[in-house]
Amino acid sequence: MSKMRERFDVVYDTAATMTTALGLSLLREDGVFLDLDPTPGKFIRSVFNRRLKPIVCTPRPDILDSLAGTAEEGRFRMPIAEIVPLNEAIGLITALEAGRKLGGKGLVAMA
Repeated sequence: MSKMRERFDVVYDTAATMTTALGLSLLREDGVFLDLDPTPGKFIRSVFNRRLKPIVCTPRPDILDSLAGTAEEGRFRMPIAEIVPLNEAIGLITALEAGRKLGGKGLVAMA
């Protein structure tokens, strides 16, 4: 974890090298970690931790500025493209890792 005492509303690592644990530890209570190194596991984790926002983009300054502003204003929303039951989660993750594209988040329903 970070030795820094200050906590932030928005944390994003433009080099995409920060661990999720470190990014989340740097946040204030309602802060948002914009994770520029998304993995299927991080997308699933973000369902349960609304402070984690995996981002798929080219980290250009204009895009990063827009993301930070949107997150700071509390307007950061991601569309849900597909919801699968828990017994289909591995299939969805495998398809995403193989290059399948969704028009938003893939969610795993655990009822």
